[in-house]
Amino acid sequence: MGVEGKRLLVLGAGRGQIGLYKAAKEMGITTIAGTMPDNNPPGIPLADEVCFMNIANPDEVAKKAAKLKLDGVATCCLDTGISALGKTCDSLGLTGLPEKAAIMCNDKSKMKKAFMEYGVSTAQYFEISSEEELKNALDKIKLPVIIKATDLQGSNGIYIAKTEKDAYDGFHAAMGLTKRSYCIVEEFIEGWEFGAQAFVYNNEVLFVMPHGDETYMSHTAVPVGHYVPLDCDEDVHKQTEIAVKSAIKALGLNNCAVNVDLILRDNKVYVIELTGRVGANCLPELVEINFGIEYYKMIAAMAVGENPLEYWEKKRETTKAGLAKMILETHQGGILDYIKSNNNDSEDVLEITFFKHEGDNIRVFENSNDCIGQVIVQGNNHEECEITLNSILKNIEMKLK
Repeated sequence: MGVEGKRLLVLGAGRGQIGLYKAAKEMGITTIAGTMPDNNPPGIPLADEVCFMNIANPDEVAKKAAKLKLDGVATCCLDTGISALGKTCDSLGLTGLPEKAAIMCNDKSKMKKAFMEYGVSTAQYFEISSEEELKNALDKIKLPVIIKATDLQGSNGIYIAKTEKDAYDGFHAAMGLTKRSYCIVEEFIEGWEFGAQAFVYNNEVLFVMPHGDETYMSHTAVPVGHYVPLDCDEDVHKQTEIAVKSAIKALGLNNCAVNVDLILRDNKVYVIELTGRVGANCLPELVEINFGIEYYKMIAAMAVGENPLEYWEKKRETTKAGLAKMILETHQGGILDYIKSNNNDSEDVLEITFFKHEGDNIRVFENSNDCIGQVIVQGNNHEECEITLNSILKNIEMKLK
């Protein structure tokens, strides 16, 4: 492929973008890290150049990007730069997520409105900006409900409310965190939560890959692990594909990887939300395991204007099982004295990575920023993966001071 020497701006330089930097370097693409100057993220040493910018500010990113002589702009595993990505792609005529779609990805209220207009299977919701509007919504949506800030990522600003008091507390908490004058309240659908990864190129959805999610209950359910394939009946797979394709069309997502959160209740699939980038916490690696493709390279190739189908067409005829899990501290915090893995090498153990190091503060897990590390394994089936993963976790030694 003719990517040698092309210039790619990567929005973000945290641990979630490391795979993209490594893939681009292997392809001969020159990478420019777009990141804030007030920290030292792990992606910077992997980049060829650094351009300091606030990736949450679309105007600033587009203005600085215009001076970098770019062939593409991309991100992965991160919502913060999605609006800036869309604006930069549109203003510079680059291949990638359209700005209109990016704006809806970063606004849960606009997203839900689009879902309703296109008949996407999703929970009933109301946009609220006052206690009075919350009261009116609660007259129409029965408890429990879920309150969401519309501009935050991950589990931030999301509150499950089982009582009216919980709903008002959640509303004030969400409004205290959001930069917007509103949040949303929606029907709380209790069921089996799972996810899907997808990829859309030239308005064609190349695949929809459902995956299982393991969550840890903090103030809401926080994903701490993922696995493929998803163990469910064929009807759920079909509903998932239909729902995901419908949601992609509703938001106008194009030329991007897609991360989707879903839930199954009474054998019906509902879309919670989706965004135009690949999912975090090892989901790109699980796509690679499942299909036998170089997914990060596929994302990078499309971003710089090359045909990603050259990677997609090399996929295996049969899929493979994969399992990824975060390493957490759920009992007590402290200062990390040491952490080490006593595991023997195995071709089915793809990665054991520690994010924290000696002297770091270890917090009791509340969100993904508290993760100590991650493990990724593969196998012929889920049971094999579980056995391998549990063996690894048992052989990790950690001591806190």
